[in-house]
Amino acid sequence: MWRFRELLPVEGEPVSLGEPRTPLLTVPKLSKRLGVETYLKDDGPLPGGTFKARGAGIGLSRAQELGVDRVVMPSAGNAGGAWSLYGARAGMHITVTMAESAPAANQTEVEAAGGELVLIRGTIADAAARAREIADETGAFLSATFSEPYRLEGKKTCWLEVFDALGDENGMRLPRTIVLPVGGGVAAIAAAKAAEEVIALGWTSDPPPRLVGVQSNGCCPIVRAFDAGADEVEPWDGEAMTIAAGLRVPAPSEGDLVLKYIRESGGRMVAVNERAIVDAVWDLASTEGVFACPEGAATVAGASILAEVGDLQGPVVLYNTGSGVKYVEALKAFG
Repeated sequence: MWRFRELLPVEGEPVSLGEPRTPLLTVPKLSKRLGVETYLKDDGPLPGGTFKARGAGIGLSRAQELGVDRVVMPSAGNAGGAWSLYGARAGMHITVTMAESAPAANQTEVEAAGGELVLIRGTIADAAARAREIADETGAFLSATFSEPYRLEGKKTCWLEVFDALGDENGMRLPRTIVLPVGGGVAAIAAAKAAEEVIALGWTSDPPPRLVGVQSNGCCPIVRAFDAGADEVEPWDGEAMTIAAGLRVPAPSEGDLVLKYIRESGGRMVAVNERAIVDAVWDLASTEGVFACPEGAATVAGASILAEVGDLQGPVVLYNTGSGVKYVEALKAFG
């Protein structure tokens, strides 16, 4: 991702774990089923097996430049693991607050990396409240979703890679549709920002892509607001239940902003059921050879819904945000 450092807010030597340029894969069987040219951006090969490495790499690099020596953050799972790994690399103290229901793999990852893990009874919203308290008590920098701009800048690099890989000697090429999982929604806004920047730089003459956000019907506050035509996202009023831990965000802090970007792109929000998410994990592995995380597999289920009603415009890029390896126990338990 450091290939694009001129577009990133890091001036000095970055905190890096050798992040590779991740694959943009053709998925011929899936393309045939969906009826449009389809690609899969697979961020599973990143450090920690998750796209959260992009935000952690940029975020901690910039924090280090600004003299921060301690960070506290709430996490549904993967972000806490990634920031702990990069924190170890930077020699920075990281405190992560997580719900007790967060994946065991992520809890172990935080502790193995030397992070301080604080488990909270409740949801990611309760973990966020405790993180704010710890920041006030200790003076640690609070790195909650959207509380600083730098993780968004890191996640932007995914789409710069995609646009570059789709392009040729004449410039970058933008997909017509991007389908991505939406929990807190940073990835969706990062995709819109990346498109905005390459268009402004004259690197492409393509129109901005349509953004399709996917949530689980067990926790879909932004879908509910989108379907209701609302401008504000109300917290999910039921129990947040989904195998995709990254989608288990009942009260996204900037849900209104995510909703705005989705609508401005001409896109939409889609809810998929749990069975469809798990089936999509197996489907991607058995037909295309990609063992995706449930959040990433949810994009297959979401794209299938749009294809069925003739609302999927190609070329399409589906976003797999991480490796399914970290979800093995949950997938086995689901059956």
